[in-house]
Order: sequence, then C-alpha cells, then structure tokens
Amino acid sequence: MMVTLVIIGIAMVVLYYLYLALKEYLSQEENNKRFMQKEDIQSLPIAEPTFQEKIQTSEYGALAGILGYVANADGEICLLEQTLAYSLLSDMAKEMSKNDNSSIILEELQNIFSSSDKKIEELTQRFVELTKGEYKKKLKVVEFCFVLGYADGVLNDATKEAIIDIGALLDLSNEDFNALYDDFAKESEEIAMSKEEAEEIFGKFDDLQERYTQLVQEAKQDLSNEDNLHAFNGRNKLLELQKIQKAYEILKQSPNP
Repeated sequence: MMVTLVIIGIAMVVLYYLYLALKEYLSQEENNKRFMQKEDIQSLPIAEPTFQEKIQTSEYGALAGILGYVANADGEICLLEQTLAYSLLSDMAKEMSKNDNSSIILEELQNIFSSSDKKIEELTQRFVELTKGEYKKKLKVVEFCFVLGYADGVLNDATKEAIIDIGALLDLSNEDFNALYDDFAKESEEIAMSKEEAEEIFGKFDDLQERYTQLVQEAKQDLSNEDNLHAFNGRNKLLELQKIQKAYEILKQSPNP
C-alpha cells in the first residue's frame, strides 16, 4: 500500500512538471507567433499614394472640392461661375506642377470640383489642417465663394447656406464672416451697356469665347498668389467680372462683322 502511494505521488510530481514545461512551451510559441506577426507587418511594403490620391489630399485638392461644393449647391453653374472656377483650377494646377503635367493635374482638379460625392466636413478639415496659422487664406477662400455665389447676380438660398457652412467649418469669426456677407449683399445697379462699350471692354479679338476666358482670367484674383491674400476687394472684382459677362452677352448677340 505504501509503495503504491509513493508511486502515485511520484507520478503526480512528474505530471506537474510536465504541465509546467508544456505551459512554458506554449507561452514561447505564442510569443514567437506574435513576434513573427510583428516582423511580417513591419516587412510589408508601404503602399505609395497614387497620383490622384496625392492631388485629392493636397491643399489645392481640398480647395477644389470646397469651391465645387459651393458652385454645385443649387444644382446649376452659370457660364461666369464655371469660367471663374476653371480659371482658378488652372492656376492651381500650374502651381502644383510648376508647368509639368499641369493638364493632367487640371483634369483631376476638375473631377474633384465636379464630383457630386463631396463630404464638406472632411474637405474643410483637411484644408484647415494644411493651412494652420493662415487665417487670411481661409477668409480669402470664403470671399471667393461669395464671388462664385453672386456670379449670376443673385445669391440663392442653397448657395448661401453652403457658404455659411463653409465659413463655420473653417472657423471664421462671426465678425469677419458678416463683414464679407454684408459687403456682397449691398444692392448693385443693373449694368447698362451699349455695344460700343462692350467692344471697348473686349478690344480686338479673333475668337470671342477665347477673349472672354482671357478677360475673366485677368480680372479674377489668383488664390495661389500670396499678395492677393491681403486684398479683400472681392465685391469690386465681382462687379468687374459681371461687366465682362454683360459685354460678352452683347457681343455674342451681335458679333463683329
């Protein structure tokens, strides 16, 4: 009986040590697996952003989306509004490319501008993150949004709400936003213009549409130019652009012989 108890005791001790050894082995295996998984993760190549993704996540990519959100807010884009926007996108494409592949970049910016799948919170957050400490740039963007909104002469409710949203998301002060709003809301006299005055604005040209685009390009403010960030004269620029639009409509109806 005594011998049997001793054997059982020895067997239990052996089993206990076998259990400890197995536990330690399993623990080492788990650590090895974790280590291998970590090594595997670290060895995975980091995916390089595509050309389109680089543009989309850039400051100008976010800006193109913001402007497109305003321009498409009411579901319609008038000729002056589209010409203005595309002119600015062209400036941005040249700035991004330093004139290399600017046509490809412009096409992508136009796609961002025209896209109907815009998340304005993400666009403005990205723009804010990429322009930290550049408050006047945010203010200038909202000023240009007002120029787009009033391009056809009237700021409709949908576009007004879109601009208000953008001003809030860009964290403009109420004072600065209201100053812009009140300036653009001033009543303007209807533009009266003769054919002779229209011809004076356009001067000599071979192609009416091409000259129109050129005049809009020259009259608008370039947001990529640092000097323009301190000149808040968007309403004056808007009136100048509206005169160009009026002259274009007159000359289009009665072209030069």
